[in-house]
Amino acid sequence: MIDKPKRDTPPINEHIKIKNLNVIDDNGGNLGLMPTSEALKLAQSKGLDLVLISYKDNKAIAKILDYGKFKYNQKRKEKDAKKNQTVIKNKEVKVKPLIGDHDLQVRANNTLKWLADGDRVTFIIEARGRMSTKPEYVTMVYDKFMNLLGDAAKVQTEMKKLNDFRYATVIVPNKK
Repeated sequence: MIDKPKRDTPPINEHIKIKNLNVIDDNGGNLGLMPTSEALKLAQSKGLDLVLISYKDNKAIAKILDYGKFKYNQKRKEKDAKKNQTVIKNKEVKVKPLIGDHDLQVRANNTLKWLADGDRVTFIIEARGRMSTKPEYVTMVYDKFMNLLGDAAKVQTEMKKLNDFRYATVIVPNKK
């Protein structure tokens, strides 16, 4: 009994249900349009598999190749791509407009550590209650915080009002 292939794998050999295929041989040469049964016999005579590579707009392309080797190379490419990608973490700092100077200094020091690690930091000021009617306090805290960060930080998005009481800006490391 023939096992059904998994959904994430391309159809191979008898599982290809298309009548005519454009076939590429194991050396990369184009064999042209031929019936699936003929292509399958050709692949089996070489001791290889017939793999459906692409199917778009009723044009199917199949390749004669060693399926185990093909699968291994695909996994290796995925692994290499995963190795080379960089992950940028998003950190968040929340403060209120009447935060103490020392508390703001601690938040700034943490932000500097995160920026040194290459993370992005979202700086949020929450002005609730009566403070939401006094935007000068918000700008004052924002300016103090940015002065504490100095040249190590660069503003990616300027401070904007998210809703009635919340202001946010995104800070990234300054590339020197």
